[in-house]
Amino acid sequence: MSHFSFPPTAQSALPVAIALIPLYIVARIVYRLTWHPLAIIPGPKLAASTSLYRAYYDVVCDGEWSEHLHVLHERYGTVVRVGPNELHFSDPNAYADIYGTGSTFPKDEKMYRCFGSSKSVFGQTDFHQAQKHRAALGPLFSRRATLRLEQEIQKHVDHLISQLLTYQKASKAADLHLALRSVTLDVVTSYCFGSCFNALDYAGFAHPVAISMDATLHLCWLFKHIPILRTLTDNCPQWIGLALMPATKGYYDQANQLGAQIDEILENPQTLTNSEHETMYHYFIEHQGQKHGLPGVKREESQQMTTQEKAQLRLWLLHEGLNLRFAGSETVGNACTLASFYILKDQFVKKRLVDELVGAWPDVDEPMGYEELEKLPYLTAVIKEALRLSWGTVTPMPRVVGPAGGVVAGLSLPPGTTIAMGNTIMHRNPDIFPDPLQFIPERWLRPDSAATLDRYLVAFSKGPRACIGINLAWCELYLILGNMFRKLELTDDGHSSLKDLEFREYFIPLYRGHHLHAYVEKRDQ
Repeated sequence: MSHFSFPPTAQSALPVAIALIPLYIVARIVYRLTWHPLAIIPGPKLAASTSLYRAYYDVVCDGEWSEHLHVLHERYGTVVRVGPNELHFSDPNAYADIYGTGSTFPKDEKMYRCFGSSKSVFGQTDFHQAQKHRAALGPLFSRRATLRLEQEIQKHVDHLISQLLTYQKASKAADLHLALRSVTLDVVTSYCFGSCFNALDYAGFAHPVAISMDATLHLCWLFKHIPILRTLTDNCPQWIGLALMPATKGYYDQANQLGAQIDEILENPQTLTNSEHETMYHYFIEHQGQKHGLPGVKREESQQMTTQEKAQLRLWLLHEGLNLRFAGSETVGNACTLASFYILKDQFVKKRLVDELVGAWPDVDEPMGYEELEKLPYLTAVIKEALRLSWGTVTPMPRVVGPAGGVVAGLSLPPGTTIAMGNTIMHRNPDIFPDPLQFIPERWLRPDSAATLDRYLVAFSKGPRACIGINLAWCELYLILGNMFRKLELTDDGHSSLKDLEFREYFIPLYRGHHLHAYVEKRDQ
């Protein structure tokens, strides 16, 4: 019976190789601390030595990285080395250099691949390829398209109001957090895909898709720091993925549901003619895709696509759809929840907002549209302050300095450096927003500062890679908050506190505490 063994030379070399591993690690750390181009930048020595420093706050501390960044900047200044090859900034001028108009820094692939939507506008790391996708999809989210579909959005807002009023009869408090998440989920799926989950009709507004989104988010930092897990989820059979990581069920459920709709459309693009309005599929498949060099298909050409071409298009549509569903419901829902929290906690803010709405909209039986609501100064101020304190995304969005190097806030950077500045750092800057943790809508009404503050409101990011759905988001914010506080008398159930707004950072804030609940009554005319 034969057996395998290493040759004598290999046997003698193996212990040497093993012994050299610690030496290599030590040499690598010494280089990073001493001779690396970023060695002159202040920051924790452990962060400069290993990316495990960041992984500790992401995974072990359960999403504490964005809060830790505030501590680091207080200790080390406006530029901190937060990784072996990564810098984080707190200088407001740095934000424009990294993300603003004219910036072409590509996204950091190590970060963005963890979300599983690398083919989407959001997930594309290459700047120029992302611009092609954006050009194809952009018209769906233009202000003109949003205004054209305003009644579709209003339909869901009206349903939100009617569903909340059922709690008046039941004499119990409604979960406003889940209600607002449900309406934004219904809006974005109806707007983008021509069908929705009817999440507002679900008991307690706890629709499984909304719940599974939060559950799936907990995996993103594991996928980032252990990339093989992301690869397994994307490429292995579903049953294996579920066996290894049961928490991926929400991701698979969403992908399967959306994938079935895509398969139906690709099999028979004629079904698009039955849609009540144009959707993501119309723009990608028929209108803009091929125009911008993307893998599109016209109705009469669907049967001519090869299996490989159809698979490529399916993956592209799936990634874009998953991203739109998530980004279009989570961030707007959070902003509406936070606005409602502060309005219900501050009777002065509530009275001023309601007085403005009643004065401008005396008869609620007559609809008041988006363009009329956005002219109301105090409602606008409340929305902007809610966006500021709901952050948009709380995870700093990293970019990579190109081969020619770059300059950020006056600092020359070597090629390949990862750079970022988080929204929480900008929105909590006391030099821009005095008393930054206080909800003060009046700060947006001061004529000497309002225009300046707009420059530093970055909830939707800035520049060429800003949120593609910004027009839809603003329309939702005005219609939801305007209708809700004009038509309903909402009263906090007494169990919410500022502590409930403490969050775990998983790209968006996942609040740790009690969901905002309110008693609901119909407001008198």
